[in-house]
Amino acid sequence: MQFMTRGVFDTIIIVVIIIGLILAARRLYDDFTRPLPPTTSAPDDDTQPRRPQ
Repeated sequence: MQFMTRGVFDTIIIVVIIIGLILAARRLYDDFTRPLPPTTSAPDDDTQPRRPQ
């Protein structure tokens, strides 16, 4: 009796890939739907250095 046949091994690999995709999709969903932190700087605050005129 052989337990790890090619079909069983392929099924295990496919199940692991599916579980990984589900966990990655859930993490992305959580990241994109989290509330953003409040901004502390003024809206007209420039983030680029100013060039001399």
